[in-house]
Amino acid sequence: MTMSARLRSGMRVIEHWAAEAYQAEKNALYTALFTVLDGSVFRTYEIIDDEERAEEFYVRVRPKLLMKIRLHHFDSFGVVFIGTPEDAGLPEAGSPPEAPPAAA
Repeated sequence: MTMSARLRSGMRVIEHWAAEAYQAEKNALYTALFTVLDGSVFRTYEIIDDEERAEEFYVRVRPKLLMKIRLHHFDSFGVVFIGTPEDAGLPEAGSPPEAPPAAA
């Protein structure tokens, strides 16, 4: 089932990031953004849930490029973060997950 959503917030986040991004990165991000709009993002990209905020998730656009989306309602969303996995506190694609700390 495909839904259609609209971008309700986050244009400043996109504009700020795009001011210094390479064109190839912009193209990749805009393509991913359109999949959020048409509802196919969950079938097209790796999705990483935000365990602290149920209404937010990361879209791995490229191995070193994430976009964080906040769902406002079933038909609207916002962009709250664009950056590297490191900036988001997440591992890069293909990186092994961190091992839990050893028990003392």
